[in-house]
Amino acid sequence: MTIAAQWPLPDTRTAAQLEHDKQDVRRQVTVLEADGVAQELDSIVESIRARQQTAGRSRGLPFVRFTPAGSPRIVLAAQNELVLDAAPERLAQLGDLLTDYDPADRTDRSDRRRTRVFRNRRDRTPEVLLADVARLRKAGIRANINPVVPLGYVIKGSSYPGLTVPPRPFATAGATQPVRVAIVDTGLAPQPRTDAWDTGVVAKGTDPLNVLAPLDRNDWFSGHGTFGAGIVRQIAPDCEVVVYRYTSADGLGTDEAAADMLIRAADDAAGKRLVINASFGAPAVGGVPPLAMQEAVAYISATYPDVLVVASAGNDGRDLPLYPAAFPGVKAVGALTSDLSPASFSNRGSWVHCSTVGVGIVSTFVEGLLPPEPGLGTDILFAANAWATWSGTSFTAPQISAAVAALCGEDATLTPRTAFDRLIAGRPTVNGFGAVVHLLPGTPTS
Repeated sequence: MTIAAQWPLPDTRTAAQLEHDKQDVRRQVTVLEADGVAQELDSIVESIRARQQTAGRSRGLPFVRFTPAGSPRIVLAAQNELVLDAAPERLAQLGDLLTDYDPADRTDRSDRRRTRVFRNRRDRTPEVLLADVARLRKAGIRANINPVVPLGYVIKGSSYPGLTVPPRPFATAGATQPVRVAIVDTGLAPQPRTDAWDTGVVAKGTDPLNVLAPLDRNDWFSGHGTFGAGIVRQIAPDCEVVVYRYTSADGLGTDEAAADMLIRAADDAAGKRLVINASFGAPAVGGVPPLAMQEAVAYISATYPDVLVVASAGNDGRDLPLYPAAFPGVKAVGALTSDLSPASFSNRGSWVHCSTVGVGIVSTFVEGLLPPEPGLGTDILFAANAWATWSGTSFTAPQISAAVAALCGEDATLTPRTAFDRLIAGRPTVNGFGAVVHLLPGTPTS
């Protein structure tokens, strides 16, 4: 039997466990349907902003939060930073336009990249930064603020995971053709598991888990990369899984940091069949998408044309493109409920290629105590070899990445791009959600 013949995978939970999980998933979905909990989300975002500000750049990511004129979206941006896309000789000609700015590039920046980050020496409001952006654009320079790229746009509030049971023991399927899934995320849990679900998974970055106060609780979005890795292992148990970290604490990274890891993931796998999973995103600001990620996606497409980038569509519940999902060549994945209806929180639109279940997904998790802040709900303690339920488009993209890898693993003639075409061919479609691909069962909410 082929791997694909086993999809969707069965739900092995008992009736009692399923009923327990439904309660956690209802909480998650309520938060993702953010109109009803806007005040709570505002409070949590402000709390995270204060944590990052106190931690500083050594451990955190100080950011500002604002809503651009005419936009329905809140934007998070690295404090006092701009991203410019221009050749070095052109930047040298800008004179007074960059008087108050210094280069602030990361040490692992690729020399092939044109985009550069500049940091203002003074504390500037978003309005001042956007005025500088407008002057730079008028001078013919592609410029934007340096957007923060969170794992659940904007921040999924108290939609943290719930504790559950493993679906089945780990077992390989016997498909041995080499193919890799690179998960660009929070990195992998620092604690090794003893249940074999992380055997052979490579960490190119360790999830910091709990570096910001209170230190007895995991930070926001801790375990996100481990959860994604577990999803891939359930669907494609024989593929290579490599987990990269682009985030600081609380699951926040910049446009530049995300771009660095996308490029590194592609370069590391040169010569291999590769799927890159990007369960994160940021919007365009003033009609300009995140410049560093745009450059990274273009570099990957030009240098490694068979590499497939799969990205989550986002959790705004609107037809609003999120990037990298909406870049040309990237496959955007939306979310469905367990009965394959559109999830109300999922972004949708003609730019979404396919969708799969994103409500109450079960996968591997990390040790530690949640929620990240006392008073947000009943404490949940995750022990060694933990499993969790979690919801969002973050957990649909790795299902598609894994399914593509599984098909490649069974057929050495397939590239990831042709495998994706085979995966969605002939499947039913939903307007705004693309092809319906049923892989993991998810959790019903009623």
